[in-house]
Amino acid sequence: MVIAFHYDKLPLGIFGVDLFFVVSGFLIGGVLLDSREQPGYFTSFYGRRAFRILPLYWLALLISPPAHWGYYLFFIQQAPWLKFGFPLDEPNFVTWSLAVEEQFYLILPLLIFWLPRPWLVRVLWGGVLTAPVWRWIFDAYLAHPSWLCLMPGRLDVLFGGVLIAAFMRGYCRSRIAWAILALIAPIADVVHFALVGRIAALSVVALVCCIAVGSAAATKASVALRPLIWMGRRCYALYLFHIPVLIAFSRLGFGVYASFIALPAVCVLAELSWRLIEAPLMGYAKKTFAMPGTPSRQRCRAAPVQ
Repeated sequence: MVIAFHYDKLPLGIFGVDLFFVVSGFLIGGVLLDSREQPGYFTSFYGRRAFRILPLYWLALLISPPAHWGYYLFFIQQAPWLKFGFPLDEPNFVTWSLAVEEQFYLILPLLIFWLPRPWLVRVLWGGVLTAPVWRWIFDAYLAHPSWLCLMPGRLDVLFGGVLIAAFMRGYCRSRIAWAILALIAPIADVVHFALVGRIAALSVVALVCCIAVGSAAATKASVALRPLIWMGRRCYALYLFHIPVLIAFSRLGFGVYASFIALPAVCVLAELSWRLIEAPLMGYAKKTFAMPGTPSRQRCRAAPVQ
């Protein structure tokens, strides 16, 4: 959705970011909730995430060095944007969502590990309820949309996904809570539209899609879903490189045809990235940072020394 929005201005395609955040909260939250009592909880999570995200991210920064390199390196690139505005002319401006995601990774494992079940649910609800207020306040006092890139303003979609994962694991069996979670996003959007004149996010769509993803997770993928599976595995490289590739073809003089040429090019680049960089590193991390007692770790221990 986001790539289609940037390449051909797909209406509402930008809300693919909200869908990404909700699905991320649901999947990552589920992994952490399932492993919170296991040894190696932090090492396994952060080790795997580092090998998944950092190598390709650093490669993207090397290919297209941003103006504020230090901020990008530590995933705080939003800081100068609050002063100078959203840098739409930078090839790596889309990495703001990765910064939000990394900041989310810093706090969520701690919350799940330290907080008892009732308090965890309360804190997650607090994030869902306060995020719209955060967006309204920043929208009222900032002339540029950089407030959209701050993690506190995205906690409703991030923590909303975690809440779904928690509810599906019995953390809360109240149907009223499910109804509130489903209704809070559209209500917040209606109020935001009435106050500032535009809808901030279509989070409810993302929540519904996330539930559908969770329900379909146990079913066997059909042949019709294989293109989606291909994109899902390579979505990180597609997302990181689609703007630099588009800018490169635009500067080469392809004009209005740049997006049509850039799309297959970025798909080829994503395939190469998956085969040569991502899949090997993910396989290594899965073996190296497997929790004690998991099949991956047991296979490693059983392997004879050559």
